[in-house]
Amino acid sequence: MSDSWNRAHRRYRLVHAVLAGIARTGRPEVPARLAAAVDAEFGDFGEFLRDVQARWYRAFDARLDTVLEVGPDDLPAAVADVWRGLSDTMPAARLLLDAHAEHPALTALHEHHRRTLRAATGIRHELRCPA
Repeated sequence: MSDSWNRAHRRYRLVHAVLAGIARTGRPEVPARLAAAVDAEFGDFGEFLRDVQARWYRAFDARLDTVLEVGPDDLPAAVADVWRGLSDTMPAARLLLDAHAEHPALTALHEHHRRTLRAATGIRHELRCPA
């Protein structure tokens, strides 16, 4: 197997382990027993957050594609439902990202995603789950 595949697999397992810890404790932080592994694999916490954020947006976009194919009557409500549904499916990731929403590592991808969503749908969407 290639080094890039091995790296991707290590990262997947590490993200899964961290999110499982967050799901167990409800604390949006890297469990102490995994902190050194996160730093070794990702370089720093910001890179780890970016990875989780990219996974979140890939899952969101995949769900959004299905909604856009249907063409709902109330697109803003449908987008909000996608966000809420994904928050229910990936609660530990959402908890982590919301708790660190102001972290500078998250800004670029979030702004890119907001611009892309606005261009595709006309919807302005905020970082946190809509009420």
